[in-house]
Amino acid sequence: MKTAIQKSKDAILEYLGKAQQTEKKIAEGRQIYQPDSMEKEEKRLRGELAKARQETEAKIDAIIRERSRGAEEWGKLDGAKLTADVQLLQGQGVTPDQWRDLVDRYQDNYTMLDQLRKYGEARNAEASEKGHAEGDHFKAPVYDVTRIPGPDAKVQEWEQMRRQAAYFLNVADGTGYRSEFEKTFARNTADRAFEAWGADAPTPTKTGDEAARLSAAWGFVPKEG
Repeated sequence: MKTAIQKSKDAILEYLGKAQQTEKKIAEGRQIYQPDSMEKEEKRLRGELAKARQETEAKIDAIIRERSRGAEEWGKLDGAKLTADVQLLQGQGVTPDQWRDLVDRYQDNYTMLDQLRKYGEARNAEASEKGHAEGDHFKAPVYDVTRIPGPDAKVQEWEQMRRQAAYFLNVADGTGYRSEFEKTFARNTADRAFEAWGADAPTPTKTGDEAARLSAAWGFVPKEG
């Protein structure tokens, strides 16, 4: 997921630079050309930018399609992928901490994750029944089965990524914003949002030039420090 986000961010960052250059050329042209000539020039420049956006969207779509297919393949149960650790799930010998370690270990093996999910659900049901019997009707589950997403949830993550990428592209070229105030407000939030996108996992540190390009594309002066 994190590698795909980084590739998408790189593609968006490249497009941001093109959007910035387009706006700069249009602003400069208005100082040089007559209105009739500038209208044609602006149309040409915006046409080139629209083509660049289509190319960027195609790159991101290719990343998402590849990962979505991978998620569907990942979600297929395969008995050959059961490991010796499945024997640990016989009975009640796996503690919540040990269970979490196993979940982390088998993130790439949905067949084992499915067994771990069933084990966690069974232990939670037993704990709930015990809580009711003891008068504790609010006894919390101790195995967090929400740590195990299904294939559909994985695909939905990629669709959310597509929507997030579209948001950044819209901010870059002003699509959907009716006034300069709206564009400025969007850019004031986009810088932080772009940095935070996928930041739960380490991503390669940007060089000073890359950071400057990002800030400039949003219309910012690069931050000090």
